Amino acid sequence: MSFQRDTDQLLLDLDREADDDPGLDVILADGRRRFDKALARERRPTARVGIIDSPMGRLFIADGPRGILAIHFMDGKGAEPLKMMRGKFDVVEDQAAADRIGEEIRRFVAGDRTALKHDIDLSLVESDFKRRALTKLRAVPLGSVVTYQGLAAACGAPDGQRAIGNAMGSNPVPIYVPCHRVIKSDLSIGNYGGGVDRKLKLLRAEGFAVGKDLRVPARAVMGHQRTHIFCRPECSAAKRAKVGRFYIYADSERARSAGLRACRICHPA
Repeated sequence: MSFQRDTDQLLLDLDREADDDPGLDVILADGRRRFDKALARERRPTARVGIIDSPMGRLFIADGPRGILAIHFMDGKGAEPLKMMRGKFDVVEDQAAADRIGEEIRRFVAGDRTALKHDIDLSLVESDFKRRALTKLRAVPLGSVVTYQGLAAACGAPDGQRAIGNAMGSNPVPIYVPCHRVIKSDLSIGNYGGGVDRKLKLLRAEGFAVGKDLRVPARAVMGHQRTHIFCRPECSAAKRAKVGRFYIYADSERARSAGLRACRICHPA
């Protein structure tokens, strides 16, 4: 652009003059810093977008230079990601980029639990608390779930279940940021922005089978993140532990595969 060419020429001229006048070095360095800042403001990263058909329905996909910015269920509710992105990104259509992410999602739902390889970018998240909640959520292992209360406690807000619910509802990158792994304290699976059927499909793809009663299975166990012990939900030791330190695993086998050992009090199978 002509503005950049003219400024580059000016900087070159000043550089030549600085060879004759050392005092110009300071002025030139300051000018370069200011120019770089101004140019950075003019440049915006590119978001590549497309729409795909997937086992999870029709999805709007946005991929940025640092990772996936948005996955939006086209028949769902919530903020339209395209409008959110236009304030921060230059949006271009790139169906191939969307298809690559779509292929990962198809493989994941079909049972390939290592398929979700893309990085994610939480630039569209509105607040520090929501960003912290979604970051904590990403630590919940595949094949396990956490309660809203447990996630709130892990974020330092033990009474913040409602805030956690809002963070999950506005998650811009579902599937990759697994808000489907958050359930209610009564161990029913609760709601999901993409609908309960999609939540069930994702949980089952991860090996966390949920029955017709929409509750965690009876064989589920509570796995403590610090002691690395897993217990039956009714175990006295589990009831005494802080709620923010537990994940709920689909069964004892899944807990053991995560490196946990069985409780010596309740002796889960």
